[in-house]
Amino acid sequence: MLNEAMCGRFTLTASPDEIASLFGLATIEAFPPRYNIAPTQPILIVIGGSDERPAAPRPGRMTMLVRWGLLPGWLKDAKGFPLLFNARSETAAEKNAFRAALRHRRCLVPATGFYEWRRSGSAKAEPYLLQPADHRPFAFAGLQETWLAPDGSEIDTAAIMTKSASGAIAAIHERMPVVIPQEAYDGWLNCRDNEPAEALALTRLVEGDFFRAVRISERVNAVANTGPDIQTPLPERERGEAPDSEAARPPADAEQFRLL
Repeated sequence: MLNEAMCGRFTLTASPDEIASLFGLATIEAFPPRYNIAPTQPILIVIGGSDERPAAPRPGRMTMLVRWGLLPGWLKDAKGFPLLFNARSETAAEKNAFRAALRHRRCLVPATGFYEWRRSGSAKAEPYLLQPADHRPFAFAGLQETWLAPDGSEIDTAAIMTKSASGAIAAIHERMPVVIPQEAYDGWLNCRDNEPAEALALTRLVEGDFFRAVRISERVNAVANTGPDIQTPLPERERGEAPDSEAARPPADAEQFRLL
């Protein structure tokens, strides 16, 4: 199946200067902090830079704004097509929707955190903010495609890759987004020289212990809530028990985990 259960919301609040420094960008346009990014919305991606000479900025590396929800280039009509905002790393090389992008159009998706919902039994789903311990920006592994609409217009799109959860995330959900470490950016983006198998090996470098989970309020559930207050930690008295990796289950009825 193409459908994925996560990553369904994330955040990018780093400054343009921080992003330019992290990815070795010569130039970058200003963009505002975003606290509740959802599928179908525009997201920032980084592409190019296959020249692996040790230089900063990296030659050819640049940013794009794309629709979060990949549309394969071979697609004739997007009406009724699933919203592919995630791609399973274990099977992407075999799927028609992702195979060409994995070979030719890999990208990086800058982020500062993401959201996940935990359900235990019949209890209401509990939202968590997951961020690196140092709160610095990082990069999800992404796949990019440009779709030619019937009216001749071009739509740039992308999906975020996922894998089995580990570490702190495994106590909340069974899947997690793939993170590419900074030292592997060139290897992931270099589609000219690195075959899919080499690139996929890079998806195993960062595990769930990279993140720290913080229980937050249910305000994050609504896409319309886009302010920094949605990331405020829930008061300790309202948090309930800590996640238990054996008891935790993904929220089966949370819309943010479904491809529509």
